[in-house]
Amino acid sequence: MDVKVSFLHGSIKEDVYVEQPLGFELQYKYTYVCKLKKSLYGLKQAPRAWYERIDSYLMKLGFTRSNVDPNLYFKADRERPLFLVLYVDDLFLTSVAPLIHWCKRVLASEFEMKYLGPMHYLLGLEVWQRPNEIFLS
Repeated sequence: MDVKVSFLHGSIKEDVYVEQPLGFELQYKYTYVCKLKKSLYGLKQAPRAWYERIDSYLMKLGFTRSNVDPNLYFKADRERPLFLVLYVDDLFLTSVAPLIHWCKRVLASEFEMKYLGPMHYLLGLEVWQRPNEIFLS
């Protein structure tokens, strides 16, 4: 799953100011600057703001963050595990089909998502899938 415009979902907690955007300058207030409430692409704080937003949302859903890798989340539902791996704005889900569908639905209700189909590559790993089997190479 891919989160569309993920870096625009974060909220800025500290004071960040930018110059007036080209074409939107106020001629009589040309020395004014804009204080940001939300993050923008290219902003140094944008990745951290996005991570804090998705992390807090996943925690509200009952996920637990791994102690070893902060981008790995898991949730056990009646002893059926659901794993979520976060890589920048891409999410990889693995579990039984009903849990994956539930997770996709609740994530799509909060963020604009795009389903990219079954995984074929992840961080340099080629993945081959058949029903009930996964092969990594």
